[in-house]
Amino acid sequence: MGPKLFELPVLLVLAYVGMGYVSWVLAILLLGHARRPFTIKRVVALPLIASFIMVGWDLAMDPVWANIDRAWVWKDGGAYFGVPVSNYLGWYLTVFVTYQLFALYLRSRTVTSKLTVEQGWLAILFYGVCASGNLLLIIPKRSLLVTDGTGKHWFSADIIGACVIVSIFVMGSFAILAWLRAGESEI
Repeated sequence: MGPKLFELPVLLVLAYVGMGYVSWVLAILLLGHARRPFTIKRVVALPLIASFIMVGWDLAMDPVWANIDRAWVWKDGGAYFGVPVSNYLGWYLTVFVTYQLFALYLRSRTVTSKLTVEQGWLAILFYGVCASGNLLLIIPKRSLLVTDGTGKHWFSADIIGACVIVSIFVMGSFAILAWLRAGESEI
């Protein structure tokens, strides 16, 4: 995945930072009334929701990146096409703690969100485009046999099919719900 910094691919870090911002904005939209102050309820709910949105993206992408693109290898494998469930739990905890610290910081500053209408719609569009990106993978191709880090074989068509389903029903649901909430009132 290109150049690395401390064994982390730079492009992957940039993707996670960008998706972290998009997930935060979508969570604000889902909670509604973006300009409200950060009450205790929002300080907890916002990181919870943003973390689910972020992990939904990872759930839709990781099996393809790990097994088909071979961007990384899970040496011990896992239940989700060779990706361990602990990966998703770890990412959820990591982004939740990050978002929680950010929410506490914002609450301590007693500021309201300065989310603009354009930022809201752009975040929805970006997340929706990322979700629909996996749909491009289903263009009929020959299904290849791929091997995960443990030596277990998977059909690439099965991996892609599962990731497309997650893209549609998990990521798509978040994008549609945010779109509906943004359309209900001014951001």
